Amino acid sequence: MKKLSYLFLAIIAMYITACGITPEIQAPLEDMTLPLADGRLDITFTDAKLNIDPSVVAASGDNVNVSLVIKKTPTSEKPRIMRVFVSDKANFRTKTDRPLFEIKLKNRDEQTQTIDFTVSATTGKNYLHFDVYDNNEKVTRKTLVINISADGQIASWIGIVLGAQTNDLGSRVASATGDVYAVCDLDSNIRYVDITYAADRVTAKPTFFSNPERGRVGFATTVPTNNVVCGGTSTGGGTATYFVLAPNTVDFATVTDAQLGALNIAATAQSIAVETGKIYAFLNGRNKKGLIKVNSIVGVADGTINFDIKVQK
Repeated sequence: MKKLSYLFLAIIAMYITACGITPEIQAPLEDMTLPLADGRLDITFTDAKLNIDPSVVAASGDNVNVSLVIKKTPTSEKPRIMRVFVSDKANFRTKTDRPLFEIKLKNRDEQTQTIDFTVSATTGKNYLHFDVYDNNEKVTRKTLVINISADGQIASWIGIVLGAQTNDLGSRVASATGDVYAVCDLDSNIRYVDITYAADRVTAKPTFFSNPERGRVGFATTVPTNNVVCGGTSTGGGTATYFVLAPNTVDFATVTDAQLGALNIAATAQSIAVETGKIYAFLNGRNKKGLIKVNSIVGVADGTINFDIKVQK
């Protein structure tokens, strides 16, 4: 019986060869869908609009900055690491894809983490996937869609409130995201901080400073030790930001990316005394230019300032 089977198979093979038929061999299809996200962390964008519609517009060469608040929940372990992936297709990732970067998170139940992505595509879409792993290797994912534009874009933030040096409110903001950072999130996000506020130590005038300038003029650069979460960590460092009074020809309400780019801002003054109703221009460490419109000031050491920002992406 076994000999008959072999003979039958040989006859079939001879028939296929004689007829010029070549069997088509297909490689198994690779599963390109995103890996399962089965984690239970609570992840939200700090920009509330993105939690409703997680998409932005940016041009080639623009920087897309986005911040996420990452929280442990009763059914999850603490967040451990965040890996950021990029794709030009929705719900897509090959097994060989490597993250753009990965960030080791703090051993805390809640934290804010900012990322910076430079757009290189000129058309179509980019998909940024933020995969956060907890201590049980469970993954929670947020995705941001970047719609590619031909024109440079600007980011706008209204009603930013900073506290002066003895006020409990945060005194540092990232113009790219509009985030006012709590002191315990500063050490991992300090490179994004470009505008800080205080009453000048000598003149008592309300003043914008770069973060490095704060240390040079004598403000504290360490979190007080009585802070039970992060006492003793640094609030210093970061990159230089330069300020000037904006020219009268600039209209804050209608300013464009090109008009911001044309502003003449000398890399000299890392602080500027400010007044209600006036508009100031700045150049930050990412080489982006922007405007600040001051809405109101309570000009004492425990006071506040309220302002709007427009800045190049």
